[in-house]
Amino acid sequence: MNPTATTGRIWVVDAHPMEGSFCSALASRFAEGALQAGHTVRFTKLRDLHFDYNARQQALEPGLMAAQEDLRWCVHLVVVYPNWWGTYPALLKAFFDRILLPGFAFETGKSGWNGLLSGRSAQIITTMDTPLWVYRWILGAPGLRAVQRATLGFCGFKPIHSKLLGPIHSSSLTTREAWLDEIFQMGLAVSRQFGKSRDSGLNKWMAAMRLQFYPFPLLALATGALAAADASGRQVHLVPLLLAGGCSFLVELLTVFTNEIEDQDTDRRNRNAGIFTGGSRVLVDGRLSKAQVRSGRRAATACLAPMIVMLALCVERGSGPLVGLILLGILLGHHYSAKPFQLAYHAWGELTVAFTHSILVVGLGWASQGGSMGAATAWGISMPIFAAVLPSIMLAGFPDLEADRASGKHTLVVRWGRLPTVYAAITATILAMALKIATSSGGTLSPWLNAAAILHGLALAAVLWRYGHHPHSGKIDGLLILALTFMLWFALEPFCSYWAVSDGWRW
Repeated sequence: MNPTATTGRIWVVDAHPMEGSFCSALASRFAEGALQAGHTVRFTKLRDLHFDYNARQQALEPGLMAAQEDLRWCVHLVVVYPNWWGTYPALLKAFFDRILLPGFAFETGKSGWNGLLSGRSAQIITTMDTPLWVYRWILGAPGLRAVQRATLGFCGFKPIHSKLLGPIHSSSLTTREAWLDEIFQMGLAVSRQFGKSRDSGLNKWMAAMRLQFYPFPLLALATGALAAADASGRQVHLVPLLLAGGCSFLVELLTVFTNEIEDQDTDRRNRNAGIFTGGSRVLVDGRLSKAQVRSGRRAATACLAPMIVMLALCVERGSGPLVGLILLGILLGHHYSAKPFQLAYHAWGELTVAFTHSILVVGLGWASQGGSMGAATAWGISMPIFAAVLPSIMLAGFPDLEADRASGKHTLVVRWGRLPTVYAAITATILAMALKIATSSGGTLSPWLNAAAILHGLALAAVLWRYGHHPHSGKIDGLLILALTFMLWFALEPFCSYWAVSDGWRW
Protein backbone atom coordinates (compact mmCIF):
# COMPACT_ATOMS: atom_id res chain seq x y z
CA MET A 1 0.00 0.00 0.00
CA ASN A 2 1.34 3.40 -0.96
CA PRO A 3 -0.93 6.25 0.16
CA THR A 4 1.29 8.85 -1.48
CA ALA A 5 1.09 7.38 -4.95
CA THR A 6 -0.34 9.51 -7.74
CA THR A 7 -2.86 6.76 -8.54
CA GLY A 8 -4.46 4.46 -6.04
CA ARG A 9 -7.15 1.98 -5.09
CA ILE A 10 -10.43 3.72 -4.31
CA TRP A 11 -13.55 2.14 -2.85
CA VAL A 12 -16.75 4.16 -3.32
CA VAL A 13 -19.66 3.18 -1.07
CA ASP A 14 -23.17 4.37 -1.95
CA ALA A 15 -24.94 4.17 1.42
CA HIS A 16 -28.37 5.50 0.44
CA PRO A 17 -31.06 2.87 1.10
CA MET A 18 -33.07 3.75 -2.04
CA GLU A 19 -32.27 3.45 -5.72
CA GLY A 20 -32.28 6.58 -7.86
CA SER A 21 -31.30 9.01 -5.09
CA PHE A 22 -29.17 12.10 -5.47
CA CYS A 23 -26.60 10.41 -3.22
CA SER A 24 -26.32 7.61 -5.74
CA ALA A 25 -25.74 10.12 -8.52
CA LEU A 26 -23.02 11.79 -6.45
CA ALA A 27 -21.29 8.47 -5.73
CA SER A 28 -21.33 7.59 -9.42
CA ARG A 29 -19.90 10.96 -10.42
CA PHE A 30 -17.07 10.65 -7.91
CA ALA A 31 -16.24 7.20 -9.27
CA GLU A 32 -16.29 8.53 -12.85
CA GLY A 33 -13.87 11.29 -11.96
CA ALA A 34 -11.53 8.90 -10.16
CA LEU A 35 -11.57 6.47 -13.08
CA GLN A 36 -10.83 9.26 -15.53
CA ALA A 37 -7.86 10.28 -13.34
CA GLY A 38 -6.43 6.76 -13.75
CA HIS A 39 -7.35 5.26 -10.38
CA THR A 40 -8.63 1.74 -9.83
CA VAL A 41 -12.15 2.00 -8.45
CA ARG A 42 -14.47 -0.45 -6.77
CA PHE A 43 -18.11 0.55 -6.30
CA THR A 44 -20.55 -0.88 -3.75
CA LYS A 45 -24.25 -0.17 -3.24
CA LEU A 46 -25.08 -1.11 0.32
CA ARG A 47 -28.75 -1.54 -0.50
CA ASP A 48 -27.80 -4.46 -2.77
CA LEU A 49 -26.08 -6.33 0.04
CA HIS A 50 -28.17 -8.85 1.93
CA PHE A 51 -27.16 -9.12 5.57
CA ASP A 52 -28.61 -9.24 9.06
CA TYR A 53 -28.67 -5.81 10.70
CA ASN A 54 -28.28 -7.25 14.21
CA ALA A 55 -24.68 -7.04 15.39
CA ARG A 56 -24.53 -10.52 16.87
CA GLN A 57 -21.58 -12.87 16.87
CA GLN A 58 -22.27 -14.68 13.65
CA ALA A 59 -20.54 -15.52 10.43
CA LEU A 60 -20.35 -12.71 7.88
CA GLU A 61 -22.60 -12.98 4.86
CA PRO A 62 -20.81 -13.19 1.47
CA GLY A 63 -21.50 -9.53 0.74
CA LEU A 64 -19.93 -8.42 4.02
CA MET A 65 -16.93 -10.68 3.50
CA ALA A 66 -16.43 -9.02 0.11
CA ALA A 67 -16.81 -5.61 1.76
CA GLN A 68 -14.07 -6.43 4.26
CA GLU A 69 -11.82 -7.44 1.38
CA ASP A 70 -12.60 -4.15 -0.39
CA LEU A 71 -11.66 -2.29 2.79
CA ARG A 72 -8.35 -4.15 3.05
CA TRP A 73 -7.68 -3.43 -0.63
CA CYS A 74 -8.41 0.29 -0.77
CA VAL A 75 -6.13 3.19 0.07
CA HIS A 76 -9.00 5.69 -0.07
CA LEU A 77 -12.57 5.14 1.07
CA VAL A 78 -15.46 7.30 -0.14
CA VAL A 79 -18.78 7.06 1.72
CA VAL A 80 -21.85 8.87 0.38
CA TYR A 81 -24.97 8.95 2.56
CA PRO A 82 -27.98 11.17 3.39
CA ASN A 83 -28.36 12.91 6.74
CA TRP A 84 -31.40 11.35 8.38
CA TRP A 85 -32.49 12.58 11.82
CA GLY A 86 -29.12 14.25 12.32
CA THR A 87 -27.04 11.14 11.66
CA TYR A 88 -27.07 8.48 8.95
CA PRO A 89 -29.37 5.66 7.80
CA ALA A 90 -29.67 2.41 9.74
CA LEU A 91 -28.26 0.64 6.69
CA LEU A 92 -24.88 2.35 7.07
CA LYS A 93 -24.89 1.93 10.87
CA ALA A 94 -25.56 -1.80 10.54
CA PHE A 95 -22.89 -2.08 7.86
CA PHE A 96 -20.30 -0.51 10.16
CA ASP A 97 -21.48 -2.65 13.08
CA ARG A 98 -21.05 -5.86 11.12
CA ILE A 99 -17.75 -5.34 9.27
CA LEU A 100 -15.68 -3.17 11.65
CA LEU A 101 -14.92 -6.02 14.01
CA PRO A 102 -12.25 -6.52 16.68
CA GLY A 103 -9.17 -8.04 15.13
CA PHE A 104 -10.07 -6.56 11.74
CA ALA A 105 -10.71 -2.85 12.29
CA PHE A 106 -9.29 -2.43 15.79
CA GLU A 107 -7.74 -4.38 18.61
CA THR A 108 -8.25 -4.17 22.34
CA GLY A 109 -5.99 -4.88 25.25
CA LYS A 110 -5.02 -3.73 28.71
CA SER A 111 -3.32 -0.69 27.20
CA GLY A 112 -6.42 0.48 25.32
CA TRP A 113 -7.55 0.38 21.70
CA ASN A 114 -5.55 0.56 18.51
CA GLY A 115 -6.95 1.13 15.03
CA LEU A 116 -5.88 -1.51 12.51
CA LEU A 117 -6.89 0.32 9.31
CA SER A 118 -4.25 3.05 9.36
CA GLY A 119 -2.55 4.05 6.12
CA ARG A 120 -5.91 4.79 4.52
CA SER A 121 -7.64 8.11 3.93
CA ALA A 122 -11.37 8.75 3.54
CA GLN A 123 -13.87 11.14 2.02
CA ILE A 124 -17.37 11.58 3.46
CA ILE A 125 -20.06 13.12 1.25
CA THR A 126 -23.35 13.91 2.99
CA THR A 127 -26.59 15.35 1.64
CA MET A 128 -29.29 16.95 3.77
CA ASP A 129 -32.34 19.18 3.79
CA THR A 130 -31.14 20.95 6.93
CA PRO A 131 -29.33 24.25 6.30
CA LEU A 132 -25.62 23.56 6.59
CA TRP A 133 -25.04 26.23 9.23
CA VAL A 134 -27.79 24.76 11.40
CA TYR A 135 -26.34 21.26 11.04
CA ARG A 136 -22.81 22.35 11.91
CA TRP A 137 -23.23 25.09 14.48
CA ILE A 138 -26.55 24.36 16.20
CA LEU A 139 -26.86 20.58 15.94
CA GLY A 140 -23.09 20.06 16.13
CA ALA A 141 -22.85 17.83 13.01
CA PRO A 142 -23.55 14.67 15.07
CA GLY A 143 -23.56 12.16 12.20
CA LEU A 144 -20.45 13.56 10.57
CA ARG A 145 -18.56 13.65 13.87
CA ALA A 146 -19.58 10.07 14.61
CA VAL A 147 -18.33 8.75 11.26
CA GLN A 148 -15.17 10.88 11.25
CA ARG A 149 -14.02 10.41 14.83
CA ALA A 150 -15.82 7.56 16.55
CA THR A 151 -15.86 5.18 13.58
CA LEU A 152 -13.34 5.71 10.77
CA GLY A 153 -10.93 7.79 12.85
CA PHE A 154 -11.08 5.25 15.66
CA CYS A 155 -10.12 2.50 13.22
CA GLY A 156 -7.08 4.45 11.98
CA PHE A 157 -8.26 6.37 8.90
CA LYS A 158 -6.40 9.65 8.47
CA PRO A 159 -7.00 12.17 7.03
CA ILE A 160 -10.78 12.11 6.75
CA HIS A 161 -12.25 14.83 4.55
CA SER A 162 -15.91 15.81 4.44
CA LYS A 163 -18.24 17.52 2.01
CA LEU A 164 -21.74 18.61 3.02
CA LEU A 165 -24.35 19.43 0.39
CA GLY A 166 -27.74 20.98 1.03
CA PRO A 167 -30.46 21.86 1.47
CA ILE A 168 -31.35 19.32 -1.23
CA HIS A 169 -35.14 19.62 -1.17
CA SER A 170 -35.19 23.30 -2.09
CA SER A 171 -32.23 23.22 -4.49
CA SER A 172 -32.67 23.99 -8.16
CA LEU A 173 -31.70 21.74 -11.06
CA THR A 174 -28.82 24.10 -11.85
CA THR A 175 -27.53 23.86 -8.29
CA ARG A 176 -27.68 20.07 -8.32
CA GLU A 177 -25.84 19.92 -11.63
CA ALA A 178 -23.17 22.18 -10.15
CA TRP A 179 -22.87 19.86 -7.14
CA LEU A 180 -22.53 16.83 -9.40
CA ASP A 181 -19.79 18.56 -11.36
CA GLU A 182 -18.02 19.54 -8.12
CA ILE A 183 -18.03 15.92 -6.93
CA PHE A 184 -16.74 14.78 -10.33
CA GLN A 185 -13.86 17.24 -9.97
CA MET A 186 -13.20 15.87 -6.48
CA GLY A 187 -12.88 12.42 -8.03
CA LEU A 188 -10.43 13.76 -10.59
CA ALA A 189 -8.33 15.35 -7.85
CA VAL A 190 -8.65 12.59 -5.25
CA SER A 191 -4.91 11.74 -5.32
CA ARG A 192 -4.24 15.07 -3.61
CA GLN A 193 -5.91 13.66 -0.50
CA PHE A 194 -3.77 10.52 -0.21
CA GLY A 195 -1.86 10.81 3.03
CA LYS A 196 -2.40 14.57 3.19
CA SER A 197 -3.97 16.27 6.15
CA ARG A 198 -6.08 19.37 5.83
CA ASP A 199 -4.00 20.81 8.63
CA SER A 200 -1.55 23.45 7.56
CA GLY A 201 1.83 23.69 9.22
CA LEU A 202 0.45 26.48 11.41
CA ASN A 203 -2.48 24.33 12.55
CA LYS A 204 -0.16 21.50 13.55
CA TRP A 205 1.99 23.79 15.65
CA MET A 206 -1.06 25.47 17.18
CA ALA A 207 -2.29 22.04 18.22
CA ALA A 208 1.13 21.12 19.63
CA MET A 209 1.24 24.33 21.68
CA ARG A 210 -2.06 23.48 23.45
CA LEU A 211 -3.04 27.12 23.82
CA GLN A 212 -5.96 26.29 26.12
CA PHE A 213 -3.49 25.99 29.01
CA TYR A 214 -1.99 29.49 28.80
CA PRO A 215 -4.79 31.93 29.75
CA PHE A 216 -4.99 31.09 33.47
CA PRO A 217 -1.25 31.33 34.26
CA LEU A 218 -1.18 34.68 32.46
CA LEU A 219 -4.27 35.78 34.40
CA ALA A 220 -2.64 34.74 37.68
CA LEU A 221 0.53 36.61 36.70
CA ALA A 222 -1.48 39.76 35.97
CA THR A 223 -3.23 39.27 39.32
CA GLY A 224 0.13 39.39 41.11
CA ALA A 225 1.21 42.49 39.19
CA LEU A 226 -2.03 44.39 39.90
CA ALA A 227 -1.92 43.43 43.57
CA ALA A 228 1.66 44.72 43.85
CA ALA A 229 0.74 48.00 42.18
CA ASP A 230 -2.33 48.36 44.39
CA ALA A 231 -0.30 47.68 47.55
CA SER A 232 2.30 50.30 46.63
CA GLY A 233 -0.22 52.87 45.38
CA ARG A 234 1.53 53.10 42.03
CA GLN A 235 0.47 52.45 38.48
CA VAL A 236 1.29 49.18 36.77
CA HIS A 237 4.57 49.21 34.84
CA LEU A 238 3.45 47.76 31.54
CA VAL A 239 6.80 46.82 29.96
CA PRO A 240 8.00 44.50 32.74
CA LEU A 241 4.49 43.03 32.99
CA LEU A 242 4.48 42.19 29.28
CA LEU A 243 8.00 40.76 29.46
CA ALA A 244 7.06 38.65 32.48
CA GLY A 245 3.99 37.44 30.59
CA GLY A 246 6.15 36.54 27.60
CA CYS A 247 8.53 34.59 29.84
CA SER A 248 5.60 32.77 31.45
CA PHE A 249 4.20 31.89 28.02
CA LEU A 250 7.51 30.51 26.79
CA VAL A 251 8.13 28.50 29.96
CA GLU A 252 4.66 26.95 29.55
CA LEU A 253 5.48 26.26 25.91
CA LEU A 254 8.74 24.51 26.82
CA THR A 255 6.83 22.40 29.35
CA VAL A 256 4.17 21.42 26.83
CA PHE A 257 6.73 20.43 24.19
CA THR A 258 8.71 18.39 26.70
CA ASN A 259 5.55 16.63 27.89
CA GLU A 260 4.61 15.84 24.30
CA ILE A 261 7.92 14.07 23.75
CA GLU A 262 8.15 12.28 27.10
CA ASP A 263 4.50 11.23 27.28
CA GLN A 264 4.24 9.78 23.78
CA ASP A 265 3.87 6.23 25.08
CA THR A 266 1.01 6.98 27.46
CA ASP A 267 -0.63 9.29 24.88
CA ARG A 268 -0.51 6.48 22.30
CA ARG A 269 -2.32 4.17 24.70
CA ASN A 270 -4.93 6.78 25.63
CA ARG A 271 -8.35 6.32 24.03
CA ASN A 272 -10.03 9.05 26.12
CA ALA A 273 -7.96 12.02 24.98
CA GLY A 274 -9.80 15.32 25.06
CA ILE A 275 -9.09 19.03 24.89
CA PHE A 276 -7.56 18.99 28.39
CA THR A 277 -6.13 15.47 28.62
CA GLY A 278 -4.13 12.97 26.58
CA GLY A 279 -1.66 15.36 24.98
CA SER A 280 -2.04 17.23 21.71
CA ARG A 281 -1.75 13.97 19.68
CA VAL A 282 0.56 15.57 17.10
CA LEU A 283 3.21 12.91 17.68
CA VAL A 284 0.77 10.04 18.12
CA ASP A 285 -1.02 10.93 14.89
CA GLY A 286 2.21 11.61 13.00
CA ARG A 287 1.39 15.25 12.31
CA LEU A 288 4.79 16.29 13.69
CA SER A 289 7.93 14.31 14.43
CA LYS A 290 9.92 14.27 17.66
CA ALA A 291 12.72 16.08 15.85
CA GLN A 292 10.32 18.87 14.86
CA VAL A 293 9.00 19.23 18.41
CA ARG A 294 12.57 19.34 19.73
CA SER A 295 13.32 22.08 17.18
CA GLY A 296 10.29 23.99 18.45
CA ARG A 297 11.60 23.63 21.98
CA ARG A 298 15.01 25.00 20.95
CA ALA A 299 13.33 27.94 19.21
CA ALA A 300 11.31 28.72 22.35
CA THR A 301 14.50 28.59 24.46
CA ALA A 302 16.25 30.93 22.04
CA CYS A 303 13.41 33.44 22.45
CA LEU A 304 13.24 33.05 26.22
CA ALA A 305 16.90 33.82 27.01
CA PRO A 306 16.98 37.44 25.74
CA MET A 307 13.53 38.07 27.19
CA ILE A 308 14.79 37.13 30.67
CA VAL A 309 17.72 39.54 30.24
CA MET A 310 15.43 42.40 29.16
CA LEU A 311 13.08 41.74 32.08
CA ALA A 312 15.98 41.73 34.55
CA LEU A 313 17.20 45.07 33.20
CA CYS A 314 13.88 46.90 33.42
CA VAL A 315 12.62 45.95 36.89
CA GLU A 316 12.97 48.61 39.57
CA ARG A 317 14.32 46.43 42.38
CA GLY A 318 16.80 43.55 42.40
CA SER A 319 16.21 41.10 39.56
CA GLY A 320 17.47 38.03 41.45
CA PRO A 321 14.07 36.76 42.72
CA LEU A 322 12.49 37.42 39.34
CA VAL A 323 15.10 35.45 37.38
CA GLY A 324 15.07 32.78 40.07
CA LEU A 325 11.33 32.24 39.65
CA ILE A 326 11.67 31.89 35.88
CA LEU A 327 14.54 29.40 36.19
CA LEU A 328 12.55 27.44 38.78
CA GLY A 329 9.62 27.34 36.35
CA ILE A 330 11.89 26.02 33.58
CA LEU A 331 13.32 23.37 35.91
CA LEU A 332 9.95 22.17 37.20
CA GLY A 333 8.39 22.28 33.74
CA HIS A 334 11.16 20.17 32.21
CA HIS A 335 11.29 17.61 34.99
CA TYR A 336 7.51 17.38 35.21
CA SER A 337 7.78 14.50 32.75
CA ALA A 338 11.48 14.29 31.79
CA LYS A 339 14.14 12.22 33.51
CA PRO A 340 15.68 11.99 36.00
CA PHE A 341 12.94 13.31 38.29
CA GLN A 342 9.77 12.73 36.18
CA LEU A 343 7.61 14.40 38.81
CA ALA A 344 4.35 13.47 37.11
CA TYR A 345 5.41 9.82 37.11
CA HIS A 346 5.94 9.75 40.89
CA ALA A 347 2.72 11.39 42.16
CA TRP A 348 4.27 14.87 42.38
CA GLY A 349 2.79 16.16 39.13
CA GLU A 350 -0.42 17.57 40.57
CA LEU A 351 1.35 19.57 43.27
CA THR A 352 3.90 20.80 40.74
CA VAL A 353 1.21 22.13 38.39
CA ALA A 354 -0.69 23.74 41.27
CA PHE A 355 2.51 25.46 42.45
CA THR A 356 3.62 26.71 39.02
CA HIS A 357 0.12 27.96 38.15
CA SER A 358 -0.38 29.83 41.40
CA ILE A 359 2.51 30.70 43.72
CA LEU A 360 5.13 30.86 40.98
CA VAL A 361 3.23 32.97 38.41
CA VAL A 362 1.61 35.22 41.02
CA GLY A 363 5.09 35.79 42.46
CA LEU A 364 6.46 36.51 39.00
CA GLY A 365 3.81 39.16 38.40
CA TRP A 366 4.33 40.59 41.88
CA ALA A 367 8.13 40.80 41.44
CA SER A 368 7.76 42.36 37.96
CA GLN A 369 6.29 45.42 39.70
CA GLY A 370 9.08 45.59 42.28
CA GLY A 371 7.16 43.83 45.04
CA SER A 372 9.02 41.99 47.80
CA MET A 373 8.65 38.21 47.66
CA GLY A 374 8.23 38.07 51.44
CA ALA A 375 5.09 40.26 51.41
CA ALA A 376 2.10 38.66 53.09
CA THR A 377 -0.26 40.01 50.40
CA ALA A 378 1.44 38.01 47.65
CA TRP A 379 1.08 34.79 49.64
CA GLY A 380 -2.49 35.67 50.57
CA ILE A 381 -3.37 35.87 46.90
CA SER A 382 -1.45 32.82 45.71
CA MET A 383 -2.38 30.25 48.38
CA PRO A 384 -6.15 30.20 47.62
CA ILE A 385 -5.29 29.91 43.91
CA PHE A 386 -2.99 26.99 44.72
CA ALA A 387 -5.85 25.14 46.42
CA ALA A 388 -8.29 26.06 43.64
CA VAL A 389 -6.03 24.60 40.93
CA LEU A 390 -5.74 21.20 42.62
CA PRO A 391 -9.24 19.83 41.84
CA SER A 392 -8.88 20.34 38.10
CA ILE A 393 -5.39 18.86 37.87
CA MET A 394 -6.43 15.87 39.99
CA LEU A 395 -9.44 15.29 37.73
CA ALA A 396 -7.29 15.52 34.61
CA GLY A 397 -5.76 12.16 35.55
CA PHE A 398 -9.08 10.28 35.42
CA PRO A 399 -9.50 9.97 31.61
CA ASP A 400 -5.81 9.02 31.38
CA LEU A 401 -5.97 6.45 34.20
CA GLU A 402 -5.71 3.21 32.20
CA ALA A 403 -3.08 4.57 29.80
CA ASP A 404 -1.01 6.08 32.63
CA ARG A 405 -1.14 2.88 34.66
CA ALA A 406 -0.05 0.80 31.66
CA SER A 407 2.85 3.20 31.00
CA GLY A 408 4.04 3.25 34.62
CA LYS A 409 2.97 6.85 35.19
CA HIS A 410 1.91 7.10 38.83
CA THR A 411 -0.45 10.05 38.95
CA LEU A 412 -2.46 10.51 42.14
CA VAL A 413 -5.48 8.66 40.78
CA VAL A 414 -3.24 5.75 39.70
CA ARG A 415 -1.62 5.60 43.13
CA TRP A 416 -4.64 6.33 45.34
CA GLY A 417 -7.56 5.10 43.26
CA ARG A 418 -10.62 6.94 41.99
CA LEU A 419 -12.63 7.55 45.16
CA PRO A 420 -9.76 8.72 47.41
CA THR A 421 -8.65 11.12 44.66
CA VAL A 422 -12.18 12.50 44.39
CA TYR A 423 -12.24 13.02 48.15
CA ALA A 424 -8.91 14.84 47.91
CA ALA A 425 -10.31 17.08 45.15
CA ILE A 426 -13.36 17.88 47.30
CA THR A 427 -11.08 18.69 50.25
CA ALA A 428 -9.00 21.03 48.06
CA THR A 429 -12.20 22.74 46.87
CA ILE A 430 -13.36 23.37 50.44
CA LEU A 431 -9.87 24.55 51.44
CA ALA A 432 -9.80 26.99 48.52
CA MET A 433 -13.13 28.50 49.57
CA ALA A 434 -11.95 28.85 53.19
CA LEU A 435 -8.68 30.50 52.14
CA LYS A 436 -10.57 32.82 49.80
CA ILE A 437 -12.70 34.11 52.65
CA ALA A 438 -9.77 34.34 55.09
CA THR A 439 -7.54 36.33 52.73
CA SER A 440 -10.10 38.64 51.10
CA SER A 441 -9.08 42.28 50.86
CA GLY A 442 -12.35 43.54 52.27
CA GLY A 443 -13.06 45.62 49.20
CA THR A 444 -16.51 46.54 47.95
CA LEU A 445 -16.75 43.55 45.63
CA SER A 446 -15.12 41.00 47.94
CA PRO A 447 -18.42 39.69 49.42
CA TRP A 448 -19.84 39.17 45.94
CA LEU A 449 -16.72 37.39 44.69
CA ASN A 450 -16.65 35.25 47.82
CA ALA A 451 -20.30 34.34 47.40
CA ALA A 452 -19.76 33.41 43.74
CA ALA A 453 -16.72 31.30 44.63
CA ILE A 454 -18.63 29.51 47.39
CA LEU A 455 -21.64 28.74 45.19
CA HIS A 456 -19.40 27.51 42.41
CA GLY A 457 -17.32 25.49 44.88
CA LEU A 458 -20.37 23.84 46.44
CA ALA A 459 -21.64 22.89 42.98
CA LEU A 460 -18.22 21.48 42.09
CA ALA A 461 -18.02 19.51 45.35
CA ALA A 462 -21.51 18.06 44.78
CA VAL A 463 -20.68 16.99 41.22
CA LEU A 464 -17.36 15.53 42.40
CA TRP A 465 -19.14 13.56 45.12
CA ARG A 466 -21.62 12.17 42.60
CA TYR A 467 -18.86 11.31 40.16
CA GLY A 468 -16.84 9.60 42.89
CA HIS A 469 -19.75 7.33 43.79
CA HIS A 470 -20.91 6.76 40.22
CA PRO A 471 -17.65 6.71 38.25
CA HIS A 472 -17.46 6.10 34.54
CA SER A 473 -14.59 5.64 32.15
CA GLY A 474 -13.99 8.00 29.28
CA LYS A 475 -13.90 11.75 28.89
CA ILE A 476 -15.08 14.12 31.62
CA ASP A 477 -14.70 17.41 29.78
CA GLY A 478 -17.83 18.89 31.38
CA LEU A 479 -16.58 18.19 34.90
CA LEU A 480 -13.15 19.53 34.00
CA ILE A 481 -14.65 22.76 32.68
CA LEU A 482 -16.58 23.16 35.96
CA ALA A 483 -13.32 22.69 37.91
CA LEU A 484 -11.30 24.99 35.65
CA THR A 485 -13.81 27.83 35.78
CA PHE A 486 -13.84 27.56 39.59
CA MET A 487 -10.24 28.82 39.51
CA LEU A 488 -11.24 32.11 37.91
CA TRP A 489 -12.94 33.54 41.03
CA PHE A 490 -9.61 33.45 42.86
CA ALA A 491 -7.79 35.63 40.34
CA LEU A 492 -10.42 38.36 39.94
CA GLU A 493 -10.24 40.22 43.26
CA PRO A 494 -6.98 42.14 42.58
CA PHE A 495 -8.44 43.27 39.23
CA CYS A 496 -11.57 44.59 40.94
CA SER A 497 -9.60 46.17 43.79
CA TYR A 498 -7.15 47.90 41.46
CA TRP A 499 -10.00 49.22 39.31
CA ALA A 500 -11.92 50.53 42.32
CA VAL A 501 -8.93 52.26 43.92
CA SER A 502 -7.66 53.72 40.66
CA ASP A 503 -11.09 54.68 39.30
CA GLY A 504 -10.09 52.85 36.10
CA TRP A 505 -6.92 51.29 34.78
CA ARG A 506 -3.60 53.09 35.32
CA TRP A 507 -0.89 51.78 33.03
